[in-house]
Amino acid sequence: MFQSDSQTLKNFNEIQIIENIKQWLGSTTPPSPIGIGDDCAVVPPEPSAQSLISTDTLVFGKHFDSSITAEQAGRKIVLRNLSDIAAMGGHPKYATLSILSGSNLSFNWLHQFYKGIKASSDTYNLKIVGGDLCQLQDDHFQAVMTIIGRAPKPILRHSASIADSIYVTGQLGGSILEKHYNFQPRLAEGQWLAENNFASAMVDVTDGLAKELNFLTDESASIQIDLKSIPLAQSARTLAEKHSENPIEKALCDGEDYELLFTLKHSIQSAQFEADWKQHFPQTPLTKIGTIIEPNPTANIIDSNSLKPIDGLKSFDHFNHK
Repeated sequence: MFQSDSQTLKNFNEIQIIENIKQWLGSTTPPSPIGIGDDCAVVPPEPSAQSLISTDTLVFGKHFDSSITAEQAGRKIVLRNLSDIAAMGGHPKYATLSILSGSNLSFNWLHQFYKGIKASSDTYNLKIVGGDLCQLQDDHFQAVMTIIGRAPKPILRHSASIADSIYVTGQLGGSILEKHYNFQPRLAEGQWLAENNFASAMVDVTDGLAKELNFLTDESASIQIDLKSIPLAQSARTLAEKHSENPIEKALCDGEDYELLFTLKHSIQSAQFEADWKQHFPQTPLTKIGTIIEPNPTANIIDSNSLKPIDGLKSFDHFNHK
């Protein structure tokens, strides 16, 4: 990735790098003024939908390392942004991508990185319309993507009501073994939930289930979870066994699962909803893991089996973690 004896960014000026990026992206970046070429991208409005805007960062040594390829890293920066759009029930449209890097970054590595970006963007019809380049000290790399989407009926956080059921897609835990860079954002599922007005609140599981659960409602309600029902990934079991840990804690705390966590409105019959889900998304597991309940004075999250608080769990925190 970082080299001193072959072609690196030091061999190119800014204009040359940008021209290469445009070639690498091809049709993934539209002609100016929508795509790269002006001070700003000029994107057409959609009066019938609200705009969604989100930003995510990919940092070498933090979100990925040399154990994955440049192309896999490029895919990840796109997929993690798409997961935010999925959590709002939205459709991805445009994105800008800024690269901050040491000048000893391999030019070929950057090319492969953009191959991953193009592949993921084309899969989900996302257009890259601009960005920026900035030099950092050698051996450092960051990519920052801002994504714009559209949603006629965005699903928000903190808006669940008492008696709503809590669901999660997929399986959780142990994402460090592969899933953190190799996953499918639940775009179609989120859009279906939004368009049919099924979900009262929704987030994507990026920092661990234990943390994300708190985002479903405000202080006017609490959360009751059946720990035994939480769907465990095999990777969670593998890591738990290796480190003599409880696999449930891996599912609650590991993060980067990029699954949807949402509440089903209590006015909707769970059995019929689950049957409809299986018909529309037979390849996407769905699990009911709890319920929104009246405020509990002892804790915000309660284990439905023991009726004891679920606390002491360390989910990911960007500024306070070990």
